[in-house]
Amino acid sequence: MLLARPTTGTLPSQPGVRAAFGSFFATPGPWGNELGLSDLGQGWQRVGVAPFRTERLRLAAGVDNLVVATAAPALAAYVSNSACAHLEGRTSAGHSLSLHLPNTAEPCGYRHVEGGPGQVDPDFAVDALRTWALEAGRTPSTEAITAIVTCGEDDLSVREDAVLMLFAALGFTLGAEIPPAIKPDDRAFGDYELVVRKAEVRVAREQYMASRGWPLEDDLKATPRDLDYLRFRDLLWSSVYGGGATRDELVTRYQQLAARWKQ
Repeated sequence: MLLARPTTGTLPSQPGVRAAFGSFFATPGPWGNELGLSDLGQGWQRVGVAPFRTERLRLAAGVDNLVVATAAPALAAYVSNSACAHLEGRTSAGHSLSLHLPNTAEPCGYRHVEGGPGQVDPDFAVDALRTWALEAGRTPSTEAITAIVTCGEDDLSVREDAVLMLFAALGFTLGAEIPPAIKPDDRAFGDYELVVRKAEVRVAREQYMASRGWPLEDDLKATPRDLDYLRFRDLLWSSVYGGGATRDELVTRYQQLAARWKQ
């Protein structure tokens, strides 16, 4: 869950966002789009995003780079299975915070990509979050921030909701939903998802083996068809909230792809 003030039209189209946080942005579904792209006013936006198998989350570095690119504070919360959250926040004045929710000394049971932050003194954590919000030009609620930071594991709500509560405590309202420009499940894109799921597994396996210096048999490697479909997926998801290709351009690209690899 990413909170920042982009210099581009939308946060998903901000350069560096997809490379650091992933390309799988939350979009409307049968139960709404609470974690989708929202306009919080004064240029601030929030969006839920996750990396695909072939992408690598760079939480801390991503926040660092986003602050440099936007000249504004940024805050990211990586939620693991709705059970815990790893927060990284930075400001352009050099203020930095790392926090785990729940903020306890007990291990959360999840292996965080960049390691889970240890327990932080509650007063220090509250002060760090207040400072972040003030530098963002917001009016934070010390009482509400304290209630979230000091909650125990059994007292904190579903972590996505807890992060939204924290954003509100920092002075950000829920905002207005920004609808996607492209529906990723558009039927005009045929069965690309089915092909991509298998392609992702092969590419991710190949990346893993290469990172270990282990050989991989040729018949297990990604095929040219896999790579073509993954390129289409990347183009599609770079366009979901604008800043990429139009729907007509994507439909044409998919038709060319399907014709090339017709079986």
